[in-house]
Amino acid sequence: MKPHVLVAVNGFTEKHMERIRQVLSDWATLEQINEETPESVFREKIGRSQIVVGWPKAEWLARSPVRLVQLGSVGYDAFLGNTHQEGTSFTLCNASGVMSVAVAEHLMAMMFALTRRISHHIRDMNEHKWSRQFEYEEVFDSTACIVGVGGIGTEIARRLRALGVRTIGVRREIGESHPYMDEMYPSSRLQEAVAQADHVILILPGNASTEKLFDTAMFASMKKGSYFYNLARGSIVDENALHAALSSGRLKGAGLDVFEVEPLPKGSPLWEMDNVIITPHSGGRSVKEFDRFCQLLLNNLMNYRDGKPFLNQVNL
Repeated sequence: MKPHVLVAVNGFTEKHMERIRQVLSDWATLEQINEETPESVFREKIGRSQIVVGWPKAEWLARSPVRLVQLGSVGYDAFLGNTHQEGTSFTLCNASGVMSVAVAEHLMAMMFALTRRISHHIRDMNEHKWSRQFEYEEVFDSTACIVGVGGIGTEIARRLRALGVRTIGVRREIGESHPYMDEMYPSSRLQEAVAQADHVILILPGNASTEKLFDTAMFASMKKGSYFYNLARGSIVDENALHAALSSGRLKGAGLDVFEVEPLPKGSPLWEMDNVIITPHSGGRSVKEFDRFCQLLLNNLMNYRDGKPFLNQVNL
């Protein structure tokens, strides 16, 4: 029997779907549904599929015939654990690399907006107010600590080095030297690394070992007057501790794209802080995002057909 491919990616255009059809040719069948398809219908269709593409909930895959899940995201937190694997066995691939450029550029936009006080100028512009009474900073000759040195962290470091920024990378194991890092630290020396930085950038996975990793003690370890950016997972940060660090002046500002609860509740005090830039988990969005995702999918569909190793396979 031919494998059935279920695609639930609203961002795919007819051009993308035609490319998928050409790769599947006559060896697999294809079905496209809306991401907002009712759960009961979605589950029923998963129950007839061998390959699922998009953002299915982990528990929907239990006791299904699915053999490959190609996620449209880098994060796969919901798949950690075994409940979704009851009665089934599948390979999970994420979208690592698809959003690296967009997230890196989003980080740069936040960094410049904070150091050049752009949000203040936008507010003044709305009030027709001409004010130059701000302390502007330069990114050049500063130090950035990138916590999480994968594809996105590498793209960030590449850009920062070009701007004359000293870069420090942190990951679980140092391994070989990194082409865009001036120094590398193991995660066991995280506090030592962040203490040196003018800019601390989170781009690491969210899991049990990183939950509330940045708490009161970690923020106290950071250089006074430094900037903090989270484009990773909201679960990594204790938002009460972050708010306190921003209010006390320990941190000069923050760029936040992810939160403990999303959407960020209207009552969160972070909304009211003029030294915080908030974006709605949009760091990875780009007009080129789905072109890259489609190419990744095509490669993995061919790998499935040919029995070759998958790209971006993750360990559960």
